[in-house]
Amino acid sequence: MARKIQFRRGPDVDRDDTVLSNGEPGFSTDTKQLYIGDGETLGGVPVLMSKLVNVSTQTQAAVGARYLFINVTNLILPTSAPDLATLTVTLSPNAGATKDNPARVIAGANSAITDGTGNSDSEYQMAIPGVERTFIFSHGGWQIWR
Repeated sequence: MARKIQFRRGPDVDRDDTVLSNGEPGFSTDTKQLYIGDGETLGGVPVLMSKLVNVSTQTQAAVGARYLFINVTNLILPTSAPDLATLTVTLSPNAGATKDNPARVIAGANSAITDGTGNSDSEYQMAIPGVERTFIFSHGGWQIWR
């Protein structure tokens, strides 16, 4: 007889207030993101997902996810995340982005995105198709790796 394994699951707002036990899986039903508990971190540690999430309208990002802009729109970064949590973003060649009309990755409220040279801005613009960017949450803010 097969056994059914269930994960703790629910909306992101509930997960953010929960400490998952060491090794305990948790699943956010609204962001479709998997987390693993370490017994300390509120909400658990995000697991990097291999499936791309299509971004066709303004979307709130979840750490650990991989996003593909399929239209020119905005992806909003979370205002907080576990230290060294990541998410990746790619621009589809069919999105229609240009230098004058780019897809945008927007920093959460009261935060900025810092690049490798120390420059900070409230948004990162994407106009070159096929380029993947990784955003890393470190020391209370988002950094971009190119």
